[in-house]
Amino acid sequence: MNAVGVLRAAGFGAGLGVVTSMSPAVINVSIVEAAAAGRRRFAIGLGVGGGAADAIQAGLAFTGVGRVVLADPRLVRVLAIAGAAVIVGFAVVTWRRRRRPADPREPRGGAGGALRGTATGFALTLLNPAVLGAWVTVAAAAWPDAAPIEAAVIAGGVGAGSMLWFTLLGRWISRIRRDHPALTAIPAIALIALIAIAAVGVVRAL
Repeated sequence: MNAVGVLRAAGFGAGLGVVTSMSPAVINVSIVEAAAAGRRRFAIGLGVGGGAADAIQAGLAFTGVGRVVLADPRLVRVLAIAGAAVIVGFAVVTWRRRRRPADPREPRGGAGGALRGTATGFALTLLNPAVLGAWVTVAAAAWPDAAPIEAAVIAGGVGAGSMLWFTLLGRWISRIRRDHPALTAIPAIALIALIAIAAVGVVRAL
């Protein structure tokens, strides 16, 4: 694979990462909720973790491993239940945080917020078999015979593109003025959407 091939695969992956990340999926909803709540560093961390998990999922899909994983209904069921548990757990923790009175001594999005966000975004995305299924479909349609090195470069591009979009989304939402009426409704809508996504994922897997 020459330099032109590397650039082509990386650019292709980055474009896919940006485009596919614009769907109203778990990670986007989570980033919007966190950014609207003023936790900017946590929101950006979610994007970094989600992008890293996207890269892994894309790598599995373009190497053909993803089809093997999805061919085992028991494994898909376990992943769906685990993913739903992570989503519901995140929603519960977020709801409790919203209900708790703000402590003026606690810095918003302080130290560790980005790291917690990264770990959370990684888990929310990696354990979701729907994400892997989507990448398997994309890989089969767009680059079905990718060599291992091509798959790795594409996956790296996907991760970079996903992180770019998620980071921009978090920054954009966090810049909305704090007294905007939308910021009152966004967190509640996001939490409802997360629970609905978790429920649909479990139902589809069972």
